[in-house]
Amino acid sequence: MLGGKGELIMDKEIYIKKIDKFINKFILRSRDFVDYAAHLYGFTELMMTGEKKSKFTYDHEYFNFTKSTKTLISISELLKMGNNEDVFILIRSMFENYLSSRYLNENENFIDQLITFPLNLFSAKYNVGENGEIINRAGEKVGELINPSGFKTGKDKNYYYKFYGFLSPFAHSNFGIVECYLDKHLCFTVEKENYPLLVRFFALFVFVKIFEHIVTVEGEDFIDPRTEKECYKLVEDTIKFQDELIPVLIDEYKSNDEEVKFYNKRMREMLKEMRKSLREELGSVKKDFLNK
Repeated sequence: MLGGKGELIMDKEIYIKKIDKFINKFILRSRDFVDYAAHLYGFTELMMTGEKKSKFTYDHEYFNFTKSTKTLISISELLKMGNNEDVFILIRSMFENYLSSRYLNENENFIDQLITFPLNLFSAKYNVGENGEIINRAGEKVGELINPSGFKTGKDKNYYYKFYGFLSPFAHSNFGIVECYLDKHLCFTVEKENYPLLVRFFALFVFVKIFEHIVTVEGEDFIDPRTEKECYKLVEDTIKFQDELIPVLIDEYKSNDEEVKFYNKRMREMLKEMRKSLREELGSVKKDFLNK
């Protein structure tokens, strides 16, 4: 348990520094992985054979991983600036990348939904109707849009709505987060730094999931055995760290003050489910170390 306020502040600073180091390590590892491993395997196979096969799932995963790596680089810079509200927006984007990658991996029949349809929609070959139906230029319905909630699987289902519900207001004109932009005199300010530890935990939590799901997988084409071993070790170390950190974060939401008791309860429930999800094996990293 944490001691007085001074000790809590000191512990927060230690945790923040550790997470910043982990983020930097993931950026270095992920940059390299994109360079040596991330290619369009499915499209290459299509051009050679004329057939659309399961390797398109690789294309989708590597796209989402490359996109998330670039987002993590942006997050690192925003954290240095203290613009944490914008980090929450980017975390939501990374979370959607992870969810859709995992979903397609488990549901290969959704290749059109997650690859073909988005390509045709972006190039305006397809359009979206008023009710979310996807329509081709002949006016025929070829599919429907699916919201990110449709891609949640496994233990992600247990914290998804609370987590997504926390992140989403930061992407919109939502007065519910007005306190993030007010100083102690109730004047608007752009200098306030909000949630310095929580925002870093969320960023690490989401990126580790997509890294574990896509990179640390048996059969992945690592540049050498040493790199493979170090990637697995990085995932293991960060999961251990998160497993120890989450109870500390939960303790910060123990107050039963009438003004925040329902908010605190929701945060505690979300964090507990997020901790449970750490034990779910998304790639080839065995989680036995969490039981020691």
